[in-house]
Amino acid sequence: LGEFVEGNILALQNLGKIVGRDDLAHAVRLISQADTVYVAGFRRSFPVAAYLAYSLLQVDKKTVFIDSLGGMSLQQVHAIGANDLLIAVSYHPYAGETVHVVDAAVERGCKVLSISDSLVSPVSKPATLVLQVREAEIRKFRSLSASMCLAQALVISYAFASSQPVAARLGAGTKRSNK
Repeated sequence: LGEFVEGNILALQNLGKIVGRDDLAHAVRLISQADTVYVAGFRRSFPVAAYLAYSLLQVDKKTVFIDSLGGMSLQQVHAIGANDLLIAVSYHPYAGETVHVVDAAVERGCKVLSISDSLVSPVSKPATLVLQVREAEIRKFRSLSASMCLAQALVISYAFASSQPVAARLGAGTKRSNK
């Protein structure tokens, strides 16, 4: 446990150095300006993509989760267009499904926000913006702690930047004290 905690602490500290305020603000603008946000991530990236899609829906952003059920990932992006945003999450070895979805989105003029471990990955090179995440690797197991932290920061930053009251958008059911 200590090894994983230490490794993830280092990965989170690194995330704070690599992804700056301007990058986060740019990502939030992309989300805000999109008519629909499509989110894709397969294999190891699937939990991050699922969390992003779920959380964006919770703050009332029109979102489509590309889960590739039945191998239908390209069909799930058939309506993607120039006014939309694709958030693509992928790490080495890069899932072919994600690469194909990114290529399809770019072909249709869609902006792409890539969350990846490399600026030159096949999902990063064609992207409008890349948020680079270097996860901890302990005993050949790569964590998702930094990626999940980034996903939370993206959604909460979007919620705060939007025009609706944050507490209502986040589904807060408890009253806040004015102390």
